[in-house]
Amino acid sequence: MSSFPSMLARWLLAIAALAGFVAPALAADYTQGVTSSGSSAVIWFKSSVNTTWVDVHYQVNGGGQQNLRMGYNAGNARYETQVNNVAAGTTLSYFFTYNNGNPAYDTPRFSATVGGSTPPAPTGIACFYENANYQGASFCADADSSWVGTAWNDRVSSVKVRSGYSVQLFDDINYGGRSVTLSADAPNLGSNSSFNDIVSSFRIRQSSSTDLPEGNGVMTLKLVNGTNGVWQDQQVYWSIIGYDPVTKVLSYVDNTGRLVPASLAANDAPNRLTKNGQNYSNYFYKLNEMPWVSIPRIDSGRMFISLGSPMYIKINQAADGRLGFAGPDMNNPSDPNQDVNFEWIEFTVDQWGYHGNTTRVDQFGFPLKTRLLGRDGYDRTLGENASRAKIFADFEALAQPEFRGLVQRPYRIVAPAKSVFNRGQAYGNYFAPYVDQVWAYYASTDLVFTAEAGTFRGRVIGNDFVFSKNGGPQNLYIRGKPTTQEILEGSGRLASGSSDEKVVQAQITAAFNRHLLMRVDPSQWSNASTYYGAGPANYYSKFWHDHSIDGLAYGFCYDDVRSQSTLLEHPSPRGMFITVGW
Repeated sequence: MSSFPSMLARWLLAIAALAGFVAPALAADYTQGVTSSGSSAVIWFKSSVNTTWVDVHYQVNGGGQQNLRMGYNAGNARYETQVNNVAAGTTLSYFFTYNNGNPAYDTPRFSATVGGSTPPAPTGIACFYENANYQGASFCADADSSWVGTAWNDRVSSVKVRSGYSVQLFDDINYGGRSVTLSADAPNLGSNSSFNDIVSSFRIRQSSSTDLPEGNGVMTLKLVNGTNGVWQDQQVYWSIIGYDPVTKVLSYVDNTGRLVPASLAANDAPNRLTKNGQNYSNYFYKLNEMPWVSIPRIDSGRMFISLGSPMYIKINQAADGRLGFAGPDMNNPSDPNQDVNFEWIEFTVDQWGYHGNTTRVDQFGFPLKTRLLGRDGYDRTLGENASRAKIFADFEALAQPEFRGLVQRPYRIVAPAKSVFNRGQAYGNYFAPYVDQVWAYYASTDLVFTAEAGTFRGRVIGNDFVFSKNGGPQNLYIRGKPTTQEILEGSGRLASGSSDEKVVQAQITAAFNRHLLMRVDPSQWSNASTYYGAGPANYYSKFWHDHSIDGLAYGFCYDDVRSQSTLLEHPSPRGMFITVGW
């Protein structure tokens, strides 16, 4: 749920949550909009259910979020909030929290342009307009719903549908009577003589399309622009960089799907990128030029995606002569990608198939979804399930206070160890008291857990946590107490030694981040409902699980422990849709 300006509102929400009544809004419950006159605008909400209070959460031109209890205008039979000192062209971004009896509901996020002659791109999955040119009163929905409109006589002349979805409209409330099915941006129902423009109900469905081009490679990657018009296809850039599995040489995928060796010369090539007096390689393509590519096998591949500008990636050479690349470093304030909206997926395609994931280990730039299709009919989608604006607003409202400073508007939300939880920073010792408690507790108590690699028994001896495997010798170590940064990054003491030691360290890292040690029996460590039940914990990671499909996210480096990450794998992949959200 969202933030509120008063203790009363927080109390109301807490009661609703305890009662189990917090839920997403239903499209049938309300209509809403913005009207403007001179230098003021009115955000309004008209309920068709048992509503006694409404809170509005709004931003002016992307500024700080305001959270206000709305007043009821009996003359208009709706809740209203006035926003003053707004000029024509000002953008209002907003969503509502309202009650229906006792339960509390959040709506999707909407936006409006003050004094605008045409409405902005819709933020719901489907938006319905009175005018064939997407003008006039509108209604947006984000879920499969039944709806009877009252604000504008149910008349619909045009519809906008989010990419990847379709909407079926009926002239009967019970999904009966005549109907028409529309996909993305299908306007002017009036031209369809079999339909009379009076919409009484509708259904929204995620597209079941599996339309993937086939090439000569192992599988197809197809990039989908799901930004709802905020970014045009010519503003969406992508590049695939990884290692040739045969030669082990750093390579990029060209527009024909070939692996081409990278080179130092690319930094100064004619098509190079330049920023702040530095030259960078340019292995990027625009979505409007290359919406898909059929790729070969590749090791440690990354598909970089950026909006508005390609990314600035320097090819470099190690002391042994091998080539590598310098990706974005958010710890470096002078990194050229600090003011670029970017994301990536990471993957390997080998003789055993596709293995890849989205990641929040370093940062969040914008929502991503990956939909993997197998040649045997396998079809699964993972990724974020909210808009970028909602994610930013929710993080600022819901994350524990220590973590809210990770928001770096307007570009990203950074991982804890990339900011105030770094060594020497304000929360650089965040986990230290917990580590001391764990070390003291297990100095006199054994920790026993089972992972895929076997059963491990450990006890703190001196300053080390020492483990045995399957009843063998005590020869697996965590040498000394890990720091907060090592816990958040899975680095240093938690990423060293033999392969079995790294298995132990991964399990302990995950247990620290999820706050399981001493609190949860190890037999329940695979039960995600036990995670983050107390602090200190990695609440940055928790946030991504709460805002992702199936509750799966890569919030920290070992989030794949106990199968909690966005990892998708299939032995015979046909292809993948990568949807860029906003």
